[in-house]
Amino acid sequence: VQESFIVATNSEGLWIVDQHAAHERVLFDRHVRLRQERKVEGQRLLMPIILELKPEQQVTYQTIADELVANGFEVDPFGQRTVAIKTAPAEITPDEVEKLMLEILDDVNQEGPTVSLDVLRGRIAASISCHAAVKVNMALERSKMEWLLDALARTDCPMTCPHGRPTVLRYGMKDLMKAFKRI
Repeated sequence: VQESFIVATNSEGLWIVDQHAAHERVLFDRHVRLRQERKVEGQRLLMPIILELKPEQQVTYQTIADELVANGFEVDPFGQRTVAIKTAPAEITPDEVEKLMLEILDDVNQEGPTVSLDVLRGRIAASISCHAAVKVNMALERSKMEWLLDALARTDCPMTCPHGRPTVLRYGMKDLMKAFKRI
């Protein structure tokens, strides 16, 4: 539906799947597993992305630099409040890297200085997954839709994305029959 939602059926009824939120959940679970195994891959950027940070972002960057490395980033200081991003998580396109880095830094800033390591890891994984996921209004071939539905079913929490939004609306047969006044 409008290259954003997958409509599917099974014996339980009708399913409407938000392709972005579903892919985000699949990528999040994969990223968390790879992070635990210390196997998150980075991709070297052709040209480093030079990023000027606000003072609070600079403090956050210094605080979480090791965790950024563990999540596929290679970022080096490049002046007083400037950093050079040389490597980014492998699934992130180069045009998303700057936005992703700023989002991570600002998100951690909102949590405050006492954010736990588990929360920090979850926030970073959620941001990376969101930026890497297929977007709404992006056409998917049937095989990709089938793969996505199968992969979503194998996740730990298939009904929501890492940010808590629903991935699926489900209408059971009883709901459909009732809506059409058949029961």
